[in-house]
Amino acid sequence: MTIIYPEKLVDFAKKQADSRKSLYVWRLVVEKVIWEKRQDVLFDFPKAKMIKNNRARFEIVHNNYRLIAHIDYTDQIVEVRFVGTHKENDKINPETKNACTTMVFNRK
Repeated sequence: MTIIYPEKLVDFAKKQADSRKSLYVWRLVVEKVIWEKRQDVLFDFPKAKMIKNNRARFEIVHNNYRLIAHIDYTDQIVEVRFVGTHKENDKINPETKNACTTMVFNRK
């Protein structure tokens, strides 16, 4: 999968040092997989929650943090929409949260 807005992961990891390892592992897994359906996401991340509009919520550091991503199965793109604390997550609507900046990280 290709990750869009990977700088959100990097920026968040700089602010929340304890999230670095989990975000790094999440990124490694996502860059290597091919997801064709929701069940594929849950196979790789069993604790993920699938949300409307082809979105998923991933637990980071035992659910201290959350990552919301939009998944385009056809084009093999995962767009990071939100990374934040559990409290920050409670203030957003994960079904409509939009991304702000553009940067693409292609897997190698």
